[in-house]
Amino acid sequence: MPEVYNNGIWRRGAKLDSGKLVPIDLQSLGSIQKPKIKLQYFGETLDDNETKDLTAKLENIFSFGQDLTELYKFMEQNKKIADLKNRFVGLKAVGFGVTIFECIIKAIIQQQISIKVAYSITNKMVTRFAEKMQVDKTIYYDFPTPEKFTEITQEEVRNCGVSWRKAKTIKEIAQQVVNKQFDVEGLVSVSNEQATKTLKQFHGVGTWTAEMVLFAGLKRSTAIPAGDLGVRRTVSKFYSKGKLLSEAQVRKIAENWGEFTNDIVYYISCIERT
Repeated sequence: MPEVYNNGIWRRGAKLDSGKLVPIDLQSLGSIQKPKIKLQYFGETLDDNETKDLTAKLENIFSFGQDLTELYKFMEQNKKIADLKNRFVGLKAVGFGVTIFECIIKAIIQQQISIKVAYSITNKMVTRFAEKMQVDKTIYYDFPTPEKFTEITQEEVRNCGVSWRKAKTIKEIAQQVVNKQFDVEGLVSVSNEQATKTLKQFHGVGTWTAEMVLFAGLKRSTAIPAGDLGVRRTVSKFYSKGKLLSEAQVRKIAENWGEFTNDIVYYISCIERT
């Protein structure tokens, strides 16, 4: 995806801003109350700037530095979400990828299909087009770069299992990134409204995709992909005894969560995975 989790070890390759591809192993050695993560990387020695870059990229995925104290104080005030807190205590929202570009492409892939199918498609793209490095018998993949997507044909993208429309959108976004017409990583410094407006300028990117990028890529605290069927379904279990709520109704409920919306939605979504 290109992430692989096996036998307690999370691994993938990450391309640093310096151009180095770094194979990474992460392993949890701590407890919920005293978390401890072992990081092992392979290849060339990293300088201080590269170490900071790698740390930032991993932080963007795992939110290691997040303090859950205020979130839990808020959740404890409401019995419905207090039960969630007790069930998943210690959990932090996980991001879509190492770069915002990766998050956008994954969101496009996931449009209107199951997660299982989306993972299969992403796996094909990664193994066919991404840079990789082998350490002993283990292969570490990065996610395909914008440059790589501009080099391959729309048909090659399509052959991974996406529709022609999705393939065209992926190619268009990659081309604009390469041509410096779209500062994709610059989305981190603009408002939710501006990020949404920028993303929806691309044909094939609608509200759902933009909100998934805000939610799982940019990790905006008030973001909620309210139109997502999985989110609607799980929120409905809590607030309407399973009767499917509309997108508007889900947004109305989320207004009460304020700055904790992203985390609460993530907790709720995890019910679908456990």
